[in-house]
Amino acid sequence: MVIPVLQMYSGHPTNRRTFLRQMTSVVAAGVGANALRAQSTTAGPSFRFIVINDLHHGSAECDPFFRKLIAQIRRHESIEFCVIVGDLADTGKPASLATIRRLFSELPYPFYAVPGNHDCDVEQTTRLYSEVFPDQLNYRFDHQGWEFVAFDSTEGNHWGGTMVQPETLAWLDATLPELDRSKPTVGFTHFPLSDAARQDLTPLNAPEVLARFDTVNLRCMFNGHFHARTEGHHGKAVVLTNACCSRVRDNHDGSLPEGYIVCTAYGDGRLDRDFVEFAPAIDSVPDADA
Repeated sequence: MVIPVLQMYSGHPTNRRTFLRQMTSVVAAGVGANALRAQSTTAGPSFRFIVINDLHHGSAECDPFFRKLIAQIRRHESIEFCVIVGDLADTGKPASLATIRRLFSELPYPFYAVPGNHDCDVEQTTRLYSEVFPDQLNYRFDHQGWEFVAFDSTEGNHWGGTMVQPETLAWLDATLPELDRSKPTVGFTHFPLSDAARQDLTPLNAPEVLARFDTVNLRCMFNGHFHARTEGHHGKAVVLTNACCSRVRDNHDGSLPEGYIVCTAYGDGRLDRDFVEFAPAIDSVPDADA
């Protein structure tokens, strides 16, 4: 398995890409071992989706990296949608936002997004993001008996000491009571809401935001911003962050693997989550479902 081997590497995280090139053969063997696996078979899987965060597209030099990422994601079978949890662009350039939209539109299924603080860098607002991703600021959608809630947790382009803004809180107050409590609910927002994440990156009113979900059947809250794999809890729900998946950024905790999460949702409300490493140094990635 590739993760234990990588954890033995003690070099500075800025050497990650060099190390990945050296470890190509190991990673290639490990991707299959990282395959999505159902942890219980008592109820058949309902559907699968992908969650990815902190892409940080900075310039056209990033395009080959993301084309390889899209190619790897396409190899997963039976995926029904993809979610990008903020920081699509590294410095908020409309060209970067548009490139991510174009590349992810090549997937054979829908993708959804929420903004991150770096997506607000140019004007310190979500205006430019919303021009490229209309109606993807605060919104909800249903899928095969599950409720999904995506919401904006940015405060301009501030990275720490932030507050989820009144407009978002008002939207949550109006929207969450409309959800069917009998259906499992999943949330997506950029800033981490868990006390397991780095606290200077967590909104000051994170507990207040999470408390609003006490009225629904929350099963998981996906967050970004803190580039690290952390897992906390709110009631019976898992509140997590994941590693980034970026050409120009590394993980905040010094860990080496970057990647995304493949989720399997079951009819009984369970949600299995598997981290899949993205290794751009590999030209041909084995089918992660093999």
